Amino acid sequence: MNHYYKDTPQGRIFYAGFINVKDQQIINPTEEMLNEDGWIKFVPPPPSLYNDNDPIPEDTRLKHLFEKYPDSKNIVRLINEGLVYHYTTWETLFKGILSSENLNNRKAVLRAYSVNYMNDVSEGLIIPRGLSDFEERKIAEKYYQIIETKEGEKIKVPATRSAFRKNLFERSAHQAKQHYFSVSFSKVSDSLPMWNNYGHNGHGLSIGFDAKAIVNQGYNLVECIYDNELSNKLAEYIYNSIHDKPETTYQTIELNTIAKNPHFEYEKECRIPLREHYGKCCITKRDQFFPIKYDIKRGVISPFVDIFIPLEAIREIWIGPTNESNLAKDSLNSWLDSIGMNWIKIKKSSAPFR
Repeated sequence: MNHYYKDTPQGRIFYAGFINVKDQQIINPTEEMLNEDGWIKFVPPPPSLYNDNDPIPEDTRLKHLFEKYPDSKNIVRLINEGLVYHYTTWETLFKGILSSENLNNRKAVLRAYSVNYMNDVSEGLIIPRGLSDFEERKIAEKYYQIIETKEGEKIKVPATRSAFRKNLFERSAHQAKQHYFSVSFSKVSDSLPMWNNYGHNGHGLSIGFDAKAIVNQGYNLVECIYDNELSNKLAEYIYNSIHDKPETTYQTIELNTIAKNPHFEYEKECRIPLREHYGKCCITKRDQFFPIKYDIKRGVISPFVDIFIPLEAIREIWIGPTNESNLAKDSLNSWLDSIGMNWIKIKKSSAPFR
């Protein structure tokens, strides 16, 4: 798959399967058309751990949302400091996150799985579709129905209030969620329901990562919302600003992925949301292209993206409540010391569970 970029006054943008020429959108243009429009072909380098502290490029679309709807800042809450916790198993820590290969490269590796395979089947579908006047008009330009008035006159009426409209947006939402990816964390280090659902029934671990180190890699880290009223409000903000959004210079947060069903509020989740970019990869704000891979999850083949985090970002490891306390702590201490990660604080869950 070929990759292209173009430098604009707003910053560098990457080809995503279409170009805009004279106010017309051309899908899958030829290479000649791309060259004429100023696009430059390139081969992205393999993704790597980012070890510098250069300023992170601004998320122009998110900035636009905040400026136009100041209250949206109270809904889209970005996390830039403190610790966030990833519940997992001992095996995933030892053979995955801190495998010998990852340790040799001085990085911890987490997987961003497709939202389509998450526990919450309504992931990416909670925010209503087509609430804005703008989207109503766009649909009305293509779809309409003929109705007869009381006077016998036949007129065209936009099909935006028909069952067709509802089905159209539901189908669009289901298709879109196939391309969303997420790594999940919790704001809570020691949660009994989290141990049960994600921590191997209390036998697992809760790993505390430094949020600042995560964000510095070019990822967004954002809190999830569990309130339907806030989800609806955010939907209005998003869709009413579609028609005047700025040209995206960096991959933005897919805001559909931060709204979750209220039944999952106990998770206190924050996540790294990513979106598939044209060419089967995801892009960070550091302009790194992360390829989409495949593995077995929940008994089916699931796409995922590896994300890289510095080893130093791991600050704490909590031992689940059903682990044999002393043995688990001693073995973890011994291993961390052998790989030179003895700065990590080891804590034991206080949940009264067995």
